[in-house]
Amino acid sequence: MGALPDNSESRRELEEQIKQLEKADSHATRESLPSTKLDELSYTAPSDEYLEAQAEKSLQGYKSSGEKSIRENSENEAKARARQREAYLKGRDGDIAALGDSYRAAALAIDNDAMKRGLARSSIAAAGKSELESEYLKRNADIVDTYGKKIAELDSEIAAADSKLRAALDDFNLTYATKLNEKIESLKSERDKKVEEVTKYNNEVRAKQAALDQSRLKTESDLYSAALSQEQKENSLDGISPEKRDEIYRSVYDKMDEYLSSMTPQQAKLEIRNHTMYRKHLSNYYYYKLYDKYGR
Repeated sequence: MGALPDNSESRRELEEQIKQLEKADSHATRESLPSTKLDELSYTAPSDEYLEAQAEKSLQGYKSSGEKSIRENSENEAKARARQREAYLKGRDGDIAALGDSYRAAALAIDNDAMKRGLARSSIAAAGKSELESEYLKRNADIVDTYGKKIAELDSEIAAADSKLRAALDDFNLTYATKLNEKIESLKSERDKKVEEVTKYNNEVRAKQAALDQSRLKTESDLYSAALSQEQKENSLDGISPEKRDEIYRSVYDKMDEYLSSMTPQQAKLEIRNHTMYRKHLSNYYYYKLYDKYGR
C-alpha cells in the first residue's frame, strides 16, 4: 500500500486549526481587582558632617558663655590685683610717712629735753638721737620689705595671668571637646536607631504588600479560570445548538478536505486510514463523506 508520508508537522498545524474552529469565541476577561497600596516611611538619614555641625551649633552658647566667663574672671582678677597693688603702695607710703612724722616728733622731743637740761650738745643727746634714727631706719626698712614682698607676690601673679588664662581656656576646651564628642555620638546613635526602625517597618510593609499583591493576583486568576471554565461548559459542542454544531463540523470537514486534496490519492488514503484525528473531530456523516472521498 506504500509508506506513510512524513507530514507530521503539517498535520499538527491542521489539528490546531481544527481546535480553533471547534472553540467558541471566548468572552471571558481577566478582571483587575482594586489593589491596596501600603505606605512606607520615608527617612533621609543625615550625614556625619551634618550631625557634627548640629552638635557644634547646639553647644555654641555653652562654648561662648564658657570662654566669656573665663576671660571675665581673668580680667576681674587682674583689676583686683591692680587695685590691691595700688592699696599696698598707698599703705607703704602712708606707713613710711607716719613713721617719719613719729621720728621727727621724737627727735624734736629729745632736742627740747636736752635744751631744758642744758645738754643740747652733749653726748647723751647725740646718743639718744642716734638710737632714735637707728630705730627709725630699721622700722622703715621693715615697712618697705613687708610691702615689697606683698607687691612682688602680686606682680608675680599679674605676670602669670596670661599663662593662667591660657591654661583655663585649654582646660575648658578639653571639657568642650568631650561634650561635643558625646553630643555627636548621641546624635549619630539617634540617627542609626531611626534608620533601623524605618528599615524594619518598611520591610514589614513590603512583606505585607507582597502578600496582598499575591492574594489579589491569585483571586484574579481564580476568577478568570472560573469564567473560562463556565464559558467552556456553555460553549462546548455538546452544549450548542444542532445548527451551530453542524456548521462547525462542516468547517472542520472543509479544512480536512483541503488538506487531503493536497496529497496524491494514495497518500490521502494512507493518511485517513492511519490517523484517528479525522474520526475524532467529525460527526458520522462528515467522516464517512470524507472517507468515501479519500479512503476507498
